[in-house]
Amino acid sequence: MTESNFLEVKKQDSRKISLIKVGSRFRKDLGDIGALAKSISEIGLLHPVVVNENNDLVAGVRRLEACKKLGWTDIPVHVVNLEEIRKGQIQENVVRKDFVPSEIAAIYEALAPEEKAEAKERMVNGKPLRNFRKGRVSKNISKYVGKSDRTLEKIVAIAEAAKKQPEKFSKLMNKVDKKQTSVDYAYKMVKRAEAQNNPSPIPEGQFNVIYADPPWQYDLSLRGSPEEHYPVMPTKSISDLAVPTAEDSVLFLWATNPKLEEALQVMKAWGFTYKTNLVWVKDKFGNGYYFRGQHELLLLGVKGKPSVPLEADRPSSVLNATRRKHSQKPEEVYELIEKMYPNHKRLELFATQKREGWEAWGNEIKEN
Repeated sequence: MTESNFLEVKKQDSRKISLIKVGSRFRKDLGDIGALAKSISEIGLLHPVVVNENNDLVAGVRRLEACKKLGWTDIPVHVVNLEEIRKGQIQENVVRKDFVPSEIAAIYEALAPEEKAEAKERMVNGKPLRNFRKGRVSKNISKYVGKSDRTLEKIVAIAEAAKKQPEKFSKLMNKVDKKQTSVDYAYKMVKRAEAQNNPSPIPEGQFNVIYADPPWQYDLSLRGSPEEHYPVMPTKSISDLAVPTAEDSVLFLWATNPKLEEALQVMKAWGFTYKTNLVWVKDKFGNGYYFRGQHELLLLGVKGKPSVPLEADRPSSVLNATRRKHSQKPEEVYELIEKMYPNHKRLELFATQKREGWEAWGNEIKEN
C-alpha cells in the first residue's frame, strides 16, 4: 500500500466546524458543555474529533459543541475511512503508522452500533447477512489496528472514562496517546477510580484497634505523586468515613509530613484524641516540597479509656525500616501493634492485603 493509499484511510487535519455533520445516533444529553469549554480554553483541545471522509462525525460531539461555544470556526480532526476498515481491505502485513488509542476507541464507537444492528438482523432472518464479517466487533477491529482483544477493550474503557469525566481522565487518555503512559497502567487507574466510586462496605462491628493509611490528596504535583499509583481522596471524604470503633479504642494513623495537620483533623473527626507518634526512618529519601522526605509519622490517638500496653510491649518511638514500593508501609508495624494490643478486635482501613487476625477494608486488597 502506498503512502497516498494510507492517507485515504487515516490522516490528521482540520475542518471547518460548519462542514461537520452530526448524525442522529449521538447521545442527546451532552452534560456540562460549559465546563468542558472552559477546560479547552485553558489547556487546549487534547483530543481532535474524529470524522470520516464525508465529514460525518465519528466521535467527539461534546468536544465539537464546546469548541462551537468558544467561537471556533475550525477544529482539529482525525480522518478515518471506516468503510475500508469494515471491509477489511487493509493488508495486515503492510507497514503503517499505528492508530493512537483515542482513534482506535473512536473507530470502535463508530462500528459497534452497526455490528450490533447486523447481528440483530441476522437473528431475525435466521441466517448471516451477505458479506458480513464473522466474529465480535472487538476481534475484527483489533485485528486491523494490530491490538489484542483485551487491549482494545482496555482502550475503549479508558476512552469512555475520558468522555464521561473529562476533567479527571482526559489528560490520562492524552498520555496514553503520546505513549507517556501504558494502556495497562491507564486502565488500572480507571478501574481503581471505579472501585473508589463504588466502595465495598466497611466491616460492621466494634473494633478496639484501628490502623489506617489514608490516600491523601496533595495540592501540588511531584514526580512519583500518589495520583500516579492509586486514587486519592480529599481530607473531607476521609474525615466523613463512618469508622466502626468500640467505646474504648486506639487509632494508628499514618501521616506524611505535609499532611500532618489534615491527619490530626481526621483523627478528631473519627472521635480520637491525639497522644503520641512513632517515626518511621527510611533507608532512602524521596521527594518533598522543602525537605526530601526520609521519614513518616504513625500517629496514635485514643477514644474512651483503652488499656495502656505493658511496658515490655511498648516499642521504640523510632522504627528503622527499608523503604519499599510507593506508599507501602513496613510489615513490622503489624507486629508492633499486635504485641501492644494482643487479643483485640483489629481493623485496617485502606488496606492492600489481608492479614490473619485482622479485618480489612480497601479497594486494592490482594490476598496473600
